[in-house]
Amino acid sequence: MSVHGDALRRTAALLAVALALAAGVVLALPRLGVPFYPPGVFGVLVRLKVFFATLAVVLLAALFVAYVRLYRAVPTGFSRGLVLFTAALLLYAATTNPLVPLLLGFGPVHPIGPFTFLPEVFACVAALVLYYQSNT
Repeated sequence: MSVHGDALRRTAALLAVALALAAGVVLALPRLGVPFYPPGVFGVLVRLKVFFATLAVVLLAALFVAYVRLYRAVPTGFSRGLVLFTAALLLYAATTNPLVPLLLGFGPVHPIGPFTFLPEVFACVAALVLYYQSNT
């Protein structure tokens, strides 16, 4: 199999695993008694948010591992920047998932808290890393 075909196969496998994990999280939460699925359209939107935030975390975690491996093989400033950028995006995705604040005691009862601004902090870090990389 060619390098391109192997990369495509691995990417498709990652996507399949990530989709299954995200769907599993969304389907398991009501059974686990997580009380934040409101009825109606808003509930559907919350479930979609959980699904895509979980999907992003899984994909970014895999990308983070790949970039750490790259940095170990080729320890350059650019590969270090990729690791930092991906870490910031991973933290962004994790903090935008409605499950994280809920599991840490925030959520529907206390909608205001550190998760109101943390995702934007990580987005700013990611943007700064890219800006720095662009100027070196």
